[in-house]
Amino acid sequence: MILRGLWERRTLSLVVLLIALVPIASAAVGPIYSAAARTTIARDAVRAAPLEGRGWRYTTSTGGIEAKVAAFTAGAAFTTRPVFGMEATSGRRADRRAYSLVWQDGQCEHVVVVAGRCPRASGEVMAGRTSGFKVGGRIRLTSVLGMEVTEGGRKPAPLKVVGLYRPGPANDPFWFGRTLFSPPGEPADDKADALFTVPSTRTDTYLVTDAVDVAGDVKSGWTDYATVYIDPARLEGTDIAKLSAMQAAAEAAGAQSSDIVYSRVADMLKGLTANAGSLGVPALLVIVQLVGLGWMLLFQTVGDLVRARSAEIALARLRGHRRARVWRFALTEPLLVLTAAVPLGLLLGYAAAGAMVGALLPPGIPAGFPPEAAVAGVAAMFGGVLAAALAAWRTANRPVTEEWRRTPRRSARGWVLDAIVLSITALGLVELLATGVITDVSGQSSSAMAVPGLVALGVALLAGRALPVLARRLFRLTRRRGGLGPFLALRQVARGPVTAGSVVVLGTAFGLATFAVSAWSATSGDYEETARFHNGAPVAIAVRPVEPERLIAAVNAADPGGRLAAPVIKVPGPPQLVASDPARLAAVAHWRPGLAGGRPLPEAVAGLPGPAAPRVWLRGERLRVRISHDPPPEGWGVRLFATLRVPGQLRPAAIPLGALSGRGGAHEWNLPPACRDAACELRALSGDMTPPAQFDEMAYAHVKVTGLAVRDKGRWNALPLPPWRVDQDPGSRDGTFIVSEIGNETLRPATYRPVPAAITVGAVGMRAVPGLDAAFATPVAPVLASAAGPGLTGAGVLVDLAQADRMAYGVHDTAEYQVWTSADDPAALERALTEQGLSVVSRRHVSDVAASFAAQGPGLALLLLLVAALAAAALALGRTVLALYTAARRRGYELAALEASGARVAALRAALLLEQVITVTTGTLAGLTAGLVAAWAALGRIPQFTEPPVTPPLPHDIAAAPVAAVVGAGLLVSLLAAVLVSELLLRGIRVERLRDAPA
Repeated sequence: MILRGLWERRTLSLVVLLIALVPIASAAVGPIYSAAARTTIARDAVRAAPLEGRGWRYTTSTGGIEAKVAAFTAGAAFTTRPVFGMEATSGRRADRRAYSLVWQDGQCEHVVVVAGRCPRASGEVMAGRTSGFKVGGRIRLTSVLGMEVTEGGRKPAPLKVVGLYRPGPANDPFWFGRTLFSPPGEPADDKADALFTVPSTRTDTYLVTDAVDVAGDVKSGWTDYATVYIDPARLEGTDIAKLSAMQAAAEAAGAQSSDIVYSRVADMLKGLTANAGSLGVPALLVIVQLVGLGWMLLFQTVGDLVRARSAEIALARLRGHRRARVWRFALTEPLLVLTAAVPLGLLLGYAAAGAMVGALLPPGIPAGFPPEAAVAGVAAMFGGVLAAALAAWRTANRPVTEEWRRTPRRSARGWVLDAIVLSITALGLVELLATGVITDVSGQSSSAMAVPGLVALGVALLAGRALPVLARRLFRLTRRRGGLGPFLALRQVARGPVTAGSVVVLGTAFGLATFAVSAWSATSGDYEETARFHNGAPVAIAVRPVEPERLIAAVNAADPGGRLAAPVIKVPGPPQLVASDPARLAAVAHWRPGLAGGRPLPEAVAGLPGPAAPRVWLRGERLRVRISHDPPPEGWGVRLFATLRVPGQLRPAAIPLGALSGRGGAHEWNLPPACRDAACELRALSGDMTPPAQFDEMAYAHVKVTGLAVRDKGRWNALPLPPWRVDQDPGSRDGTFIVSEIGNETLRPATYRPVPAAITVGAVGMRAVPGLDAAFATPVAPVLASAAGPGLTGAGVLVDLAQADRMAYGVHDTAEYQVWTSADDPAALERALTEQGLSVVSRRHVSDVAASFAAQGPGLALLLLLVAALAAAALALGRTVLALYTAARRRGYELAALEASGARVAALRAALLLEQVITVTTGTLAGLTAGLVAAWAALGRIPQFTEPPVTPPLPHDIAAAPVAAVVGAGLLVSLLAAVLVSELLLRGIRVERLRDAPA
């Protein structure tokens, strides 16, 4: 009987099934997509981490390395196979260098053998080609002793050199960032390239540690280690907890035992957990709103199915069936349809989520099926269960005679339920927007993500209430004019039970869709604007560190026109510093005059350059400085130093010029060897004082520079004295400075502006800025204050690179070297820079930075909201048209009677068309209003970044075109559907239906 009833109402049952599939699928899509997004975040974090942040090196001197590493990696399917190794360190007689005797599994595949072969037998080693050893030679390390015991004790074991190698790439992951090789390819003063051997060398030798002979077994002085990497291709979002547990175990191993686990995974995990945590709460709020919308759709659709059986239910009541049996009879069909919809909806959701993951996330991200997806799908289905129960209750309690009425009596909707919902909505909005009670792990308030659902529901409820009232206001007008069509349409809108529900569903769905489109367009614009400022220019090319003058010269040669490239050095703060060529910067950098008082960038940077005073260049073998000074105080030692900028070095070099005696004289010292081939620069002269064992008061000495000379190729050349300045005494200009133990002064050539001009961003004030050498020596003189500046991610300054170079002693290790360009072909510029001797490291476009923002947790959650809300709006539109069609079809006898009484078909067509247009247009416009109101209230509050940017100010500009496209498409589709539905209904109206027996 149940199946027969489903077959008789197969069209409506199929429609209910199809409509039930979509909310269930939409609810399941959220958790599936969120899990895939977490996987994306985890993999991106690992790939972006430095080498040491992608794994661990487990080191032990107590043996059992295999068991310890197996326990450490137990249950971690995302780790690579451990690479085991062992190491011992020893010296060599008559050699100040320290040697590492190393075996690492697979070592020969990661070096280049240039002579001989790799070691295969005990006692064989392979040495670096720059070590000075020859193939066939013997190496005797003082700590590695042979097995034979002689009268004089054990002697160093002769290790045979069977091969020579050249180190492979310095960034080879195989070595986990270890310094087994001298970076420049030449042996360092105190360390040589590693000696590679085989494990059997360990068992055939003794190792001396701390002057004690110990057996060459697992408890010897050898150090065992293993390197374990995280494989991004096998890492999933669910592994984040395991990854954190492994890092905690690594830290505990070092605290609770003598084992050492070296890694920078903790730094990577910090950013990973913040990014993943910023996805969780917004995604959950999106899913909750989608499930709520699904409940509304199912509530009305399943109610239609129950109401379609109202006559049968009434007949069952007349036959005397008990209430429980009547309820079971009423609920069986809808529950059967909903039960069938759950697995089908979950399958549809899994397929849809897979398509979304493939289209929106990077390649290779798996679309799993987390348990939360099934829970969300079942939760969405419960809206239909509630609707079925409520509709069955109403049907079971209505008078039986009412069920056979062709036109049901009009019953007023109660305000109680709507008033409760509106009150809760208003209170929720105030609480969410005013207090931000919902936060994510980053501390940002995610409450605003719940605002669109609440606003859309509230506005839709009000619109559903207002439409019948407005329609009744127009009754009098339609009695006098407009014809029969508007007369019938407005009365049906005013009394129809479908109108209010359709407006509520459609308004809520289109409200979410409008907000989603508005939020995504505004957020995409914020991402683009932030990326343009943070990147500095359309393309930022990172290069390896070089001297600032060499960087400037290379860019000038690569871009002789000066319009396509700018040299940039960035130093982290706070406050941050960006130094560049002002004219070139104005040609390529991103700038918004509106954030800088309306001043364009060329005008703003015009005040940055300082004096172009000649520098003091030193080229030769030896420097001589002539000075006059006070006699050194008795017992005090006074020494003089010169600070130089040496070609090929980023750090300054200091050379001693000797101790002072008498009242003056000439002081000489050899210049660094690099000064013979290229000019060095004199940056400063200074001194220090050494006090006697006992003294009564502090002493000082005035020193005045009277002459400079450089010996080049055996000949002394006098140098013109530059204008001088003293950092601690700006008024001193004659080359005189004070040497003292307290208040010591530094004499510098006056080649720069003492307080550099700068464009300031943020709260810089009189704070000292880092300078290229990160010395934080002086504040800046602001020429302009802007709310944002190219290359700055926080408070900082823009300065002239040439002035910054003149002022700094060197360049700090944390500085970033870039070339900004607006060229259409950055590859051509990179080739030109390479020809000038620069090493290009990477290239970053503005789109790359914007994409990285969109791949963060908040961006992924907004993307989920956008796709799901658009799908829900399309479903709500379809459901509304179907509900109007079903309601009009139930009025078939009424329409047939009107036609029989002389009403023209054109008037009936107008009535049907106008009724649907009014309802659909009202719901759509209510959704548009709700979405824009929600966007106005929430856009400035919803999380957009894992860490909100300090600069630039986010504009939150909503693009009108996408919003208009969504609303226009909805209205167009609804009008076409209204025309089609009206024609279908008119074809079913026949006067002969009045002779049919009642169903």
